[in-house]
Amino acid sequence: MNEFDICINLFLQSKAIVMKKLFILLSASFCFLNGKAQDFGQILAGSLADANKYATEYMRPFGEGEIYNLSRGWFSTARTHKLLGFDISVNGQFAVIPTEKQSFIFRNSDYKTFSLNGTATSANLPTFMGGTSDQVINVTNTVTVGGVPVTSTTNFTAPKGIGNDLKNNIGFLPISAPLPVAQVGIGLIKHTDLKVRYFPKTNFNDVSIGVFGVALQHEFSNYLPFIKKVPFLHLSALLGYSKIDADYKPKFDASSSVQSSDANAAFGINAFTIQGIVSAKFALLELYTSVGYSTGKSTFDMQGTYTVRYNNGLSTTVKDPLSIAYNAGGVSNTWGIRLNLSVLKIYADYTFAKYGGAGLGLALAFR
Repeated sequence: MNEFDICINLFLQSKAIVMKKLFILLSASFCFLNGKAQDFGQILAGSLADANKYATEYMRPFGEGEIYNLSRGWFSTARTHKLLGFDISVNGQFAVIPTEKQSFIFRNSDYKTFSLNGTATSANLPTFMGGTSDQVINVTNTVTVGGVPVTSTTNFTAPKGIGNDLKNNIGFLPISAPLPVAQVGIGLIKHTDLKVRYFPKTNFNDVSIGVFGVALQHEFSNYLPFIKKVPFLHLSALLGYSKIDADYKPKFDASSSVQSSDANAAFGINAFTIQGIVSAKFALLELYTSVGYSTGKSTFDMQGTYTVRYNNGLSTTVKDPLSIAYNAGGVSNTWGIRLNLSVLKIYADYTFAKYGGAGLGLALAFR
């Protein structure tokens, strides 16, 4: 077996292992709500305004973190391909969740139908990317029976986060929102690469996830006299757009106070980025950095019809109860290193931003 065949086999084996692991981690992020649907779903016992307010703070770090993830991982060099040269890569992006985003401050005064059990008027509760809490939240809502409003009560324990699960799976990183990306780049005319990232919408443990993105990277090195005098130095710019579509159907235990036969949770995330990239190639080693700006939006919708039971035996029905959205973005600075082993490339980087992030990847590149 020659060097080329060895590289191909090594890449394909590594790609399968890495993608499987990352896809499991991303799916686990969505599956958590599926497995704990009865816990999270109990916020529907309050008014829709309160349920959406609670859900907005609970899901914020995941919704914002994945926006940053989508804008990263497009490059590991400022060099572009020759005409019809191409690369195939797989990388994992991990948006590090700031400590202050792993919990949020719940204040009784912010809600009309929710209140903390006990004498406290405020408390730090876990977000989706946080830890656990035994804090009980009381619910007092009005249910209409025969045209007559009746005050009904219940309570629930604050929904847990997946922080501990992530520590057990990717303990070498801080608590991070994961995103797997498969990507292909091909050289076009005039030092320009077209990049496409694609993960077909696939069902995994009742969770369907799809990723799509497209970008253009153009190298300016040949136009700048001072760069041409330093052959190991390269300069380029990149424009990229990505999106994620994901959904799952929550399941509720028979004992849960929340029930639904057509429940569906839908996520939509998109991101746009513009980056200026510089890289320096030294034999097998290549260093790269970039400065740029990213922006995006994520949405979370809980669709279907839900029936909520209260302690007095009464119930209420709500349809399509949750619809929340986040916008995030800002300036970023990436620093990375790449090992060039013939056509096989191994790279790692870290991005400094509001949600910093680590990236790890493998690629086969044919210039």
